[in-house]
Amino acid sequence: MTGRFDLFYSLEQEKQTRIIHAAMNEFAEKGFKRASTNNIIEKAGISKGMLFYYFGSKEELFDFLCEYTIEFGKNTYLSKFSAETGDFLERYRLLTVIKRKALSEFPVIIKFLESLYVIQEEQFLKFQKAAAELRDSLRKNMYDGIDYSLFREGIDPQNTAKYIKWLMDSYEADITARLKDGSFNMEDKEVLSDEWERFYCFINDLRKIFYKGEF
Repeated sequence: MTGRFDLFYSLEQEKQTRIIHAAMNEFAEKGFKRASTNNIIEKAGISKGMLFYYFGSKEELFDFLCEYTIEFGKNTYLSKFSAETGDFLERYRLLTVIKRKALSEFPVIIKFLESLYVIQEEQFLKFQKAAAELRDSLRKNMYDGIDYSLFREGIDPQNTAKYIKWLMDSYEADITARLKDGSFNMEDKEVLSDEWERFYCFINDLRKIFYKGEF
């Protein structure tokens, strides 16, 4: 990103990271209205004057974080996910490996990205379209060039892909619902590890149901 935030990007990288992470945590945990710039500057180790020197307002800071996160999502997911295999479920698994790595390396950014899908405040809602477009672009890559010959015979293969999509959508909706009600904490490594295992079991079960061969 360039333009209105060039001044911020002139800071040394370590200070940029401290400010971004402190602000992302605050907004992701409390939403826009309850987020405190005092908490942000305390955690970032800067003065309020410095924060507002680089970001003229709380809303401008939030807008920056959203734009930064959407760009991160494009660079992390869209540019790194390549549908080289026609195996539909294998594509899901590979995308999950990318997400798992991103969660390990950039937990705060992923946490903020997920908050864009679940927090129902005006400031978040205006960026949900961009977040949804990111997700839709990933899905398009998932569905282009599927090898339908891998699916079991007796069901229209395009319907099979549709059924798998419906089940995947239900799984994602369950994750989103648990994020919203606070029953799924992405920062708890044990909980997250259990969720990865649950997802891989889910993928294997779908393979048993919809694919040819024995597993």
